[in-house]
Amino acid sequence: MYGLGVLPEPWLRGYISEGGVASSPRHWVYRTGIVLVAASLVLLGAALRRLVPYVCAVLVTAGGFGAVSAAVSCTPGCPLPPYERSTPTDLVHAGASMVAVGLAMVAMGGVAAISLQPALRRTARVFFAVSLPLMAALVFGLLALGRGLFTSVLERVALVPPVGWVAATGLLVLLDRSAGTSPARAGTVRRG
Repeated sequence: MYGLGVLPEPWLRGYISEGGVASSPRHWVYRTGIVLVAASLVLLGAALRRLVPYVCAVLVTAGGFGAVSAAVSCTPGCPLPPYERSTPTDLVHAGASMVAVGLAMVAMGGVAAISLQPALRRTARVFFAVSLPLMAALVFGLLALGRGLFTSVLERVALVPPVGWVAATGLLVLLDRSAGTSPARAGTVRRG
């Protein structure tokens, strides 16, 4: 998260992806961070596969697109249309990044809507309620304003809730399993 938050320096002027450009002094920090986020999406999907089956497929797919985002770096400045001329690698990188985040949002919304575990559902609802307006504002900023202080800061702020949701949900699943409760039975009521 440190690497995503501060790279490139100064972080008020650039996109997060600029930290992954090969000429960036610490591009490995960015790429390692994105690979770890992608892996966490896949692992969370696997952990939720019995509770909310389609969320597993969505999160695994999001992790795949995240891996593409880490593997294909943009050119210096990470130019994005409609205001800047982009290369094919810029478009692949940006597209993969956007699809990964979008799919993570879909998974979060799915857990918020249909999770059998109240704690997972509540957690997803809170993070989704915070994430959705931030993501909508970011899309507006990218399309209406382009590169600038607004989109640079908002991009970083908007990515914190989805990453926080992955971490919080993973922790809830881990704590549930360590307590001996099966995720598939967590929503059932004991009779006796």
